[in-house]
Amino acid sequence: MLKKNKKILLSLAGILTAIASLTIIPNLTFILRLLTYPKNPITSIDWYQPLELIPGKPSTIEQANTTLISQASLNQISDYAQKNNSSALLVLHRGEIVLERYWQGFTPSSTFNSMSLSKTIVALLMGIAIAEGDIKSELEPVANYIPEWSNDKRSKITIQNLLYMQSGLQNQDNTANPLSDLVQMYAGKNADAIALNLTAKQDSQTVFDYNSGNTQILSEVLERATGKKYADYLANKLWQPLGASDAYLWLDRVGGNPKPFCCLFATPRDWAKVGQLWLDRGQVDGKQIVLSSWLEKMLQPSPLESKYGYHIWLEARTPEKTGAYSVNSSEPFLAQDTFYLDGASLQRVYIIPSQELVIVRVGEDAQNWDDSVMVNTLIADLQGKKTK
Repeated sequence: MLKKNKKILLSLAGILTAIASLTIIPNLTFILRLLTYPKNPITSIDWYQPLELIPGKPSTIEQANTTLISQASLNQISDYAQKNNSSALLVLHRGEIVLERYWQGFTPSSTFNSMSLSKTIVALLMGIAIAEGDIKSELEPVANYIPEWSNDKRSKITIQNLLYMQSGLQNQDNTANPLSDLVQMYAGKNADAIALNLTAKQDSQTVFDYNSGNTQILSEVLERATGKKYADYLANKLWQPLGASDAYLWLDRVGGNPKPFCCLFATPRDWAKVGQLWLDRGQVDGKQIVLSSWLEKMLQPSPLESKYGYHIWLEARTPEKTGAYSVNSSEPFLAQDTFYLDGASLQRVYIIPSQELVIVRVGEDAQNWDDSVMVNTLIADLQGKKTK
């Protein structure tokens, strides 16, 4: 997230040191994190300390003996991923692994920083909390659970507004500015405080604005509504029932808060299991983990941004449909039901229900990445079409 900004950060080190001199202990961790941010933020797990264990209950994913996808197409997307700075590529078809490749020292048991893939996990947990009655509805005001918001403009913000990224909250997402809310939340020592203190800059439901603070606030809503630590709730309600392996959350400080907006470390296979949830309508081994109605609701587009649902992307972001977010695709997806989880540095989980496909890409940033290439290559193969 802060990649390529070290020169700027170093030039501001003096200012930050001056700030730290007023309250040395709270700020030294922040400064150190800025100055030592890794060159490879996705796979440099040792840098992210402290970490909190999310105990898993791993199950295997079957390897396919045969597949309808041609080997030529699988080789094509594998070559594309490898040439574009990837560490892992995994393809499930009909719930079985048809392609699994690793590069740059990555292995099937390696975990990586999912970045904003983890936002979708928060939305899934919100659906579970609603189904179990801890939260009445996503239409409730956030202030029902965050009473600190009851007496100002934020009292009108609903849980749905946060899920749709239309809360109207302040959004300083400039990663080149170490004093921005996003950088403070990411590298600082109290992520919850930064998020909960965001002010309302405009009325909710007036503009789509992708704001990581929305997700951090949702995780606090979950904790207050359920009375459970986020890590425990994730492990018990989703991660273990999913059959996922041990994972980790980055904490803002020892004994502090997790950062569910960005920093869940898990394996590519476990992210494939998350994607498979939609294909299996929320069931794992016959047990309903997430209601299918909630999974469908997550895919209903925001009234302000047709490409975005409840913390999930619904369309390829092409030049003619740039909306409020950057362009990563030269053409639309061939299957209209394609949707995907999106994390910084191009972490991806593509889900194509009509083709029974899940595609996971892990790696560092790639300059010329095109979201349509791998997805459309496999869809075209299964549909008997040729790609451009």
